[in-house]
Amino acid sequence: MSKAEAYNSTILDEISDSITPEEEDKIRKRMLLAARIDKGIKAKGWKKKDLATALNKQISEITELLSGTHSFNTDTLFDIERVLNIELVNFS
Repeated sequence: MSKAEAYNSTILDEISDSITPEEEDKIRKRMLLAARIDKGIKAKGWKKKDLATALNKQISEITELLSGTHSFNTDTLFDIERVLNIELVNFS
């Protein structure tokens, strides 16, 4: 079995260097929201299709939400909380 080679990319380094700490924080938080939503879907024994149906959305929209790269709007977050019976936003 051969050993994996390290891969270095100046393009990836340039992209990484161009992201501000603020944007990096937003990305991290979107990824955390996506992970919580995915966990909520699995806890209900649902698939993306079930969440899409419950929210009256296309499966592609759910896939985008779960990618962690999509900007969430509050109404969508509140609807997801309601149908999955989970907390995504805490006001305390």
